[in-house]
Amino acid sequence: MIVNLFRHTQAVSILSVLVLCIFLWIGVSFQESPLDYYSWSPIFNALLSPIHKFILLEKILTTSLVFWQCMYLNKIIVGQKITSKNSFYPAFFYLILISFWPNTLNLSSELIAVSFILIALNKSISTYLYRDAYSKNFKLSFYLSLATLLHPPFFVFIPLAWIGMSIFSQGEWRHWVLSIIAIVSPWVILVSFSTYFNIQQLELSHFITFLFANDPTTTFTTMNVVTFVILGSLFLISFNELVRSLNRKSIKARKSYIYLLWIAVLFIPYSYLSPSSIWHELLIVSIPFSTILSNYFYYNKKSYWLNFSGIVLLIFLFISHFCASN
Repeated sequence: MIVNLFRHTQAVSILSVLVLCIFLWIGVSFQESPLDYYSWSPIFNALLSPIHKFILLEKILTTSLVFWQCMYLNKIIVGQKITSKNSFYPAFFYLILISFWPNTLNLSSELIAVSFILIALNKSISTYLYRDAYSKNFKLSFYLSLATLLHPPFFVFIPLAWIGMSIFSQGEWRHWVLSIIAIVSPWVILVSFSTYFNIQQLELSHFITFLFANDPTTTFTTMNVVTFVILGSLFLISFNELVRSLNRKSIKARKSYIYLLWIAVLFIPYSYLSPSSIWHELLIVSIPFSTILSNYFYYNKKSYWLNFSGIVLLIFLFISHFCASN
């Protein structure tokens, strides 16, 4: 069922992801009680936060963004030959993971900033065996910097630019200099703009207020604990399978998996420094987690077990939202 649906590239897979995305991010999200969300980005608060007043418009824009992220992540994993070409598992699992936590299905600075992280990841992986990748390295660093403008705590993931250059054999010093220039450029433009027009809300001091903020109080329900246990168990099983099969994959695929796993490593200091709720913070680790799950589901031959696992994930997804709305 789930195995046959998402193991092959076909229109019905895209349609299934789209329908599920609309159901969750428009249909279900209207029934949720959203968290008291606050962005630590003055740019987000000034330009995008007013959209929250128009609920239907916000839901449509957010759903469109989420669907694009699903398709783009699938493009990275499949197009960069990290997994087989015939799979829509990355899109499916990414959607499931970012939709798991009730009360967070809204337009947030984390959600928008992740879009720039995805673009940067694609640029970084595409530099493998690419000669004169100056433009690509500049762009990936620039996109990572843009992500920090929209969500300042994402500065923790800036090292992904240099980690990517190290992993994908871009060791020339000019690449590193270009990456630093690209990272600084958006902030120089911001300072110049805010100074010229005397916009106090865009001063640099407002972008580091998150460092002095208190972490929100998080209450874990029984459903949250059960969900963490299920997802954690599935991650350990999938990760173990990935480690066992890593030596049978192409060099580029191995490097790509290692690169994506660095997101999980950098998530540790990010979760400590970010004052956002844990549910919003988990959004970024959905990228490597969905990739590892996709690898497990595509190459595992036990279709009964895979269908059972997929159905359990969907059931707990719906139960978590049902419990939150009551």
